[in-house]
Amino acid sequence: MKLHHLPLLAAILLSGPTAMAAGDFPTQPVRIVVPHQPGSTTEIFGRMLTPEMSQLLGQPLVIESRAGAAGTIGARDVALSKPDGYTGLMNASIQVMYAGIFKTLHFDPMKDFTPVGVFGFAPMVAVVRTQSPIKSFRDLIETARAKPGSVTFASGGLGSLPHLVGELVNLSTGVQITHIPYNGTGQALTDVLGGHIDVLYASVASALPQIKSGKLRALAITSASRIDLLPEVPTIAESGIPGFDVTSWYGYWVPKGTPRAVVDRLNQTMRDASAMPAVVKRLTSDGIIPSKMDAGEFAAFTESENKKWLDVMKRANVQPN
Repeated sequence: MKLHHLPLLAAILLSGPTAMAAGDFPTQPVRIVVPHQPGSTTEIFGRMLTPEMSQLLGQPLVIESRAGAAGTIGARDVALSKPDGYTGLMNASIQVMYAGIFKTLHFDPMKDFTPVGVFGFAPMVAVVRTQSPIKSFRDLIETARAKPGSVTFASGGLGSLPHLVGELVNLSTGVQITHIPYNGTGQALTDVLGGHIDVLYASVASALPQIKSGKLRALAITSASRIDLLPEVPTIAESGIPGFDVTSWYGYWVPKGTPRAVVDRLNQTMRDASAMPAVVKRLTSDGIIPSKMDAGEFAAFTESENKKWLDVMKRANVQPN
């Protein structure tokens, strides 16, 4: 054999097993870690796609809850897992915000993972109880401007996207609506209904039953466009903050070093499942927008979201714990 052929042969030998493993993937069940309590919104999102993803992959997707420390315990578990595609992380957008929430992390939420794709996007809604004197989003801002610090807003947790939506509203308008954090949306919703808190930013799915029953008044949608489930409710962009566009999103990551072919196979499976008529119906009935992002687009999106929200946290003086 000629010497100049040796580098090529070495490359083939080194890449062969990985390429073959990626091509055969998956040959066993795939473990998906949800770093929150069973029944969490994140898990509910994932289960909207995973049955069909399992069918397409030909292997079960086993969802495992590993809750604690705002999701960082489960995320660290995945970061330290073998990068073969058989362990993944299903988390909300808080994944790209951890650096602004915690002073100390035992993993890098951006560098220790490879982004795969999005399970779905979910617009949020600003709501008040129906007895509230606040009748519209413009009314909310005007009331807050007239009485600085007297109006309050709730979210399901410090550093959560609903919290940061409220902070972005403050920064965009110059008002000061005081944040009251809760450990989950349930108690926050209860206190808004009880009149203890003025406004709540929540997912449409979690607030919709109370809106439909007449217990909550929807003031505005956080996304750029109105949604079919609440067509009469204007957007925040229509209500005084031009260009405002925020949606919750729920993503999938694998450990860094996972073969690109495996990442692309998982992403394609997510997108194929999202396009199935039964899944589309399931998603849209809860106000969820299916994702069409490939893995590369999702990676760029996570970088953009990381920079955007860490900047909001810095300007809003949200201090890491």
